Amino acid sequence: MTLIDLDNAGPTTEAAAAPVNVPRLRRLALAVLTAVGLATMTASAPPAPTLVRPLWTTALQPSDTVAMDGRTVYLNRSSPSGPAEVVAFDLHTGGLRWSTPTGDAYGIRPVEGVVLVTTGPSAIGSTSSSPGPRTIALDAATGTRLWQSAGASSPSSVGSEVLLAETGQSGATTGLRLVGLRDGHQVWRRSITPAEEWTTLTDGGRPTSVVTVTPTGDATVYGYDDGAVRHRSRIPWNGVYSATFFPVGDRLVVIRTAFAQTAAAVYRAADLSPLWRSDELIGYVTGCGPLICTAGVRGVAGRDPATGRQAWRRDDLNFVWDVGAGRLLLSAAANLASATTVLVDAATGRTIGRPLGGQEAFVAGPPGSLILLRATGKPDDRTAVNRLNLADGRQTALGTVDRLAEQDCQGVPGYLLCRRGDTLTVTAVTAPGSG
Repeated sequence: MTLIDLDNAGPTTEAAAAPVNVPRLRRLALAVLTAVGLATMTASAPPAPTLVRPLWTTALQPSDTVAMDGRTVYLNRSSPSGPAEVVAFDLHTGGLRWSTPTGDAYGIRPVEGVVLVTTGPSAIGSTSSSPGPRTIALDAATGTRLWQSAGASSPSSVGSEVLLAETGQSGATTGLRLVGLRDGHQVWRRSITPAEEWTTLTDGGRPTSVVTVTPTGDATVYGYDDGAVRHRSRIPWNGVYSATFFPVGDRLVVIRTAFAQTAAAVYRAADLSPLWRSDELIGYVTGCGPLICTAGVRGVAGRDPATGRQAWRRDDLNFVWDVGAGRLLLSAAANLASATTVLVDAATGRTIGRPLGGQEAFVAGPPGSLILLRATGKPDDRTAVNRLNLADGRQTALGTVDRLAEQDCQGVPGYLLCRRGDTLTVTAVTAPGSG
């Protein structure tokens, strides 16, 4: 008889051995090793780059002037202990490129490898005893002073030359001078009847003529290339609270305000012949892509520049911004955060995409887009950064950053500059899929 030891019968009893499948074990081991390797690689791989990333900051005073191009930030920095200077920082790293003493400046503008700095009093603020404004041209790469001259430059008059407006003791413009952008060489100079305002007109992006107007409405058209008089005329100008003008293509738009009513008159720039005028109650007039827009309490209307004929009208909206690429932003209020804003086609007034709500500001983005800034509110109290595609109106969330001063930001493709108290903050903004 066989005896069975019950003390040894239990969980530790091994099951009968089974045949070993060697090829199967090899496949299993390979799968385990592959999984472990992938997990290790994933853990050690760097995280995907964020689309919104603060880069650097620098001190900023309220009187400082800021400008930038695609590579550099230019800051006109005032100093109570020494002369004011223009300081250039690398846009991406914040590294100092150069600094050049210039004196107090109220305008700084980089263009075609040159930084134009306007110093001294503006024409509006000058007095009989103060010198007029001066322009200093600096090399954008090195800060080397290229030339300096009396007169303030116009933002719309830069190509291979720059047009300077000389100012007399009364603050009126008394002379025009065209000089080379890099060498300051004088192409022509012309003394003019003291003018209250002047502007440059273009054709296909090229400056073609200069228009000046006196306080009594005497207007003169000068050739841009030679300064020769092309036409003289008188336009309604004085007897109002304020008057100004601006070019829209080869048209000149004159805005006159009196008794809380703004009237617009449009002239052919070549001979100042009147084309049309708007007598309705409007708040302001602006260029809208191929059209001219009138805006006010009765809505926004897009008009043909030559005839004034209404191409479209939006009675539900009262403010307009031309954002380029044939697109406009329309809103019911000047404060974008308190009203619904829509993207529309400039030629037809048709809404594109969904309405934008709660936006506080917008700045330039990559070609064909805008960067929208919106406060997220408490408890986060951050700024949301979105990209708006101007072609179809779609928004893409890029991320958030510490609260920005949305109303005082400017942008170039890939970067955002904002004032935050006494600090200038530079933030990288990467479009999805751009690496």
